[in-house]
Amino acid sequence: MSFSRSYRPPPPDHRGHHRDPYRSATTTSYHHSTTDGDYLRKHRRAVANDGSVPDAPVSKRRRSVPVWDAAAAKNYRDAVASNAPSTSSSAPRPPRRLAAVDDTMFLSRDEIERCSPSRRDGIDLLRETHLRYSYCWYLQNLGIRLQLPQTTIGTAMVLCHRFYVRRSHAGNDRFLIATAALFLAAKSEETPCPLNSVLRASCEICNRQEFAFFPYLLYGQDWFEQYRERVIEAEQIILTTLDFELTVEHPYDPLASVFSKLGLSQTLLLNIAWNLISEGLRSSLWLQFKPHHIAAGAAFVAAKFLNFDLASYQSIWHEFETTPSILQDVMQQLMELFY
Repeated sequence: MSFSRSYRPPPPDHRGHHRDPYRSATTTSYHHSTTDGDYLRKHRRAVANDGSVPDAPVSKRRRSVPVWDAAAAKNYRDAVASNAPSTSSSAPRPPRRLAAVDDTMFLSRDEIERCSPSRRDGIDLLRETHLRYSYCWYLQNLGIRLQLPQTTIGTAMVLCHRFYVRRSHAGNDRFLIATAALFLAAKSEETPCPLNSVLRASCEICNRQEFAFFPYLLYGQDWFEQYRERVIEAEQIILTTLDFELTVEHPYDPLASVFSKLGLSQTLLLNIAWNLISEGLRSSLWLQFKPHHIAAGAAFVAAKFLNFDLASYQSIWHEFETTPSILQDVMQQLMELFY
């Protein structure tokens, strides 16, 4: 990633939010790590293994972040452990309402990785990670092609993460779900985009990459209408699966607010931290932590890159409302994305 210039956040919109703060830098850093030939070759190799890819080691985290109540958690684990095949209607559901920050019941990383509905269908952790990276790559490219703000693209990614915590990858095509998720996110973030524009852009990406995103479509005279109906159906599945909760809080605003209070709003440190947040969208951090926790982790990782002593600001812990244990967990997961 190139950080040759100091970052200047744009003025907030009418609701006080910093919309589209990070387009060009995001495009550079994201494409550098996941796009085109390198990514597709790795992804095709993983898919070709068809489940034989060995499981990656599961990193366990402290249960410092609360999960849903014990009875629900036990029922969820029992359902995942059963031998019954998963379907779109019978897949176990983690806690309702993952969006409103104040009353969100977050999951631990261990529960997300071990109890994923995809495990019952023979999709191991490493392959599911590849699948997640692939739909994030697709959403980033689709959003850029549609000139959508990074917050909208990020919301679509988080909606997909929430969806696949509840439903298996085996019965739900990730690119179809991702297309519908971006359409929903655009409406949720008040940056609406016509459905036909979303569909055309996704087809252009498919043709450009020579990658069959939607192999089940019949390319006849009415193929576009078929595709449109599929996306509309996927939109309804997402809405019912997520209980119509589409609100996503991002760490961008907490990060900009804290750095402004500390007098660091026009620094290279903010630029790098902002990039790290957008890179972190590929992970499950948004299912585990509150936005200001992720913002704190990104800030301290950025400071580590620059050998900057952020802890010398005595009010830093109060401003980010975090603890050293949570901070360390977020930092570790962010740094894993680069190794």
